[in-house]
Order: sequence, then structure tokens, then C-alpha cells
Amino acid sequence: MQKSTISWDDLLTLSTLIRAGSYSACARELDITHATAIRRIRRLEAALGKPVATRTDGTFVLTSVGRNALTAARQMEQSADRLLREMEGATAGVSGVVRVATTAALGSDYLTPRLPSLYAQNPDMEVRLEVDNRVTSLARRRAHIAVRLNRPHEGELVAQRAGTLRFGLYASTRGPVADDAPLCGLLDEGFTLPEVAWPQSLGRPFAFQSNSLLAVRAAVRAGLGIALLPHFLAHDDPALQRVREVPEVEREIWLAYPAEFRGASRFRPVIDWLADTLADCP
Repeated sequence: MQKSTISWDDLLTLSTLIRAGSYSACARELDITHATAIRRIRRLEAALGKPVATRTDGTFVLTSVGRNALTAARQMEQSADRLLREMEGATAGVSGVVRVATTAALGSDYLTPRLPSLYAQNPDMEVRLEVDNRVTSLARRRAHIAVRLNRPHEGELVAQRAGTLRFGLYASTRGPVADDAPLCGLLDEGFTLPEVAWPQSLGRPFAFQSNSLLAVRAAVRAGLGIALLPHFLAHDDPALQRVREVPEVEREIWLAYPAEFRGASRFRPVIDWLADTLADCP
């Protein structure tokens, strides 16, 4: 009787499918075709002799066999990621690509203009900045270092406090600010963020809302209303005027990165530059 074998690719596909939620998203993440993703799951089921998941109301529900397979897949994924991090961390010299994940506003308006100071000391380095307001998983290797606005809780990551984000109420410089000016603000997407809750607590009408701080700033520049904005995004903007400080709203800035990168020559300059730069955030 021929012995059944389980492919690592098939286990990885199962782990990615459950995490991504659909075959299409799974295929995009693994850079394979939709048909290949389905074929790998079918091959895994054939090797195990039983289905690994059923689909109910558009959601994948693991069977008992699928749960065991997923546990094995996640363990193998973590071991492979750890090995790659150790190899990357052992690379000699300050050169190569370093991927940094952060929010769109902080990455585009604050960190990117300050990169020349890092490059001046490390000319052979390339920083790739991933801007996304969602929390990027470092375990999925989309980034080496993440800048987050809350303390990281993944046990395998180093959590390093880097600074504080402070806010003020800002208006356009086009004219005087009325006491009853409408508000511009961030959409409430269910994350209980203080920069969302504070404007809502004022009980004033909103003229404009967006899930992008950059769009909110543009709305204030256009004179649509006033908004709570982080100082780094507004205090030097000639089109904006500060109405008042809002000290009751603050966000902690944290760095998150694997422990293997703590002393690595490839990553340490970027970690130190981020820590120093973010400590000066107004």
C-alpha cells in the first residue's frame, strides 16, 4: 500500500485560506491561480482521507481533521518564518531591503520626508514603506518592522515605545472659525479610536467623514469644517490654523519587530532611526 504524503504547499494553502477567508484572496497572497489554490486543498484532503473544511454562509468552517492540519500548518509556518528571520538578521553589512509598515498619514507625511538622514548614513539600504491603516502581521512577512499606534501584543515580537501622537483642533486659514462650525472627521469603523470618539462626543454635525486622515485634512483645507488632526499632519501646513490644543486625545507610537532583528546590522539602523524620528513627532 502506497504511503500518503502531505505537501508543505498544501498545508500553507490551508493556513492562508483560513486566514484570508476566500480562495481568491488566498491565491493573491500566495501568488498562485484560483484553480491551483482549490487543487491544493483537494490534494490535502485526498492525503488525509477526509474533508478539511466546509463552507457555511460564505465562511470556511474547519472539520476536526482540518483543525489538526491547520495546527500543523501554523507550526511549520512559524518555524519557517523564524528560520528566515534568523538568516536575514545574520546578514552582514548595512545594505539590502528593509520593509516598514505604518499608517498612511504617518508614513507619507512624516516618515518619508525624513528618510534622507537615514540614507545619508546607509547609502546601500532600500526602505520599502507599506502604508495601511490595518495592523500588518509581521508573521506573514509583509514587513520586517511595524510602526503601530497601540502596544503590540504578539508574544514573539519586541515591543518598543517610540513616541506619542498629539492632536489639536484645526481649521482652514481662509476665514474666521465660527463657534458652531461643522466637523470633518474619521469614519467610525468599530475600532474605538480616541480620534474618532472625541469629535463624536462634541454632539456637532459632520460636514465630511472619511477613513483617511489625509482626506480629512484636505476637507479642512477646502473650508468644509474643522477637524481633530495630529500635529505632525497639520501644524506646519500654511493652509491650516490651530484652533486649540486637545491634550485629552493622545496615541502611543510603538515599534514592533522580531527579536532576531534586535542586534542585526541590517535592521538596527532602521530601528534606531525610526525610534529617534518618532520621538521627535510633534
